[in-house]
Amino acid sequence: MTAAQYREAIAALGLTQVGAAELLGVGARASRHWALGARAVPPPAERFLRFLIGKRIKPETVLKVLGTEETKP
Repeated sequence: MTAAQYREAIAALGLTQVGAAELLGVGARASRHWALGARAVPPPAERFLRFLIGKRIKPETVLKVLGTEETKP
């Protein structure tokens, strides 16, 4: 997955780089490096993003299932 493909994937999911980092369980810095092409997107992260897009699963659903979604008043 190229940097441009990563940016397109997270945009398709309605995520920011920080939101993508939270979803993928990495730091914001890693997500930023992937988006800039400074580091390669790890294959598991790529597959997960493609899976979510292909199955039309919303990131909020994943975060809720994983119990990492912030509780909103």
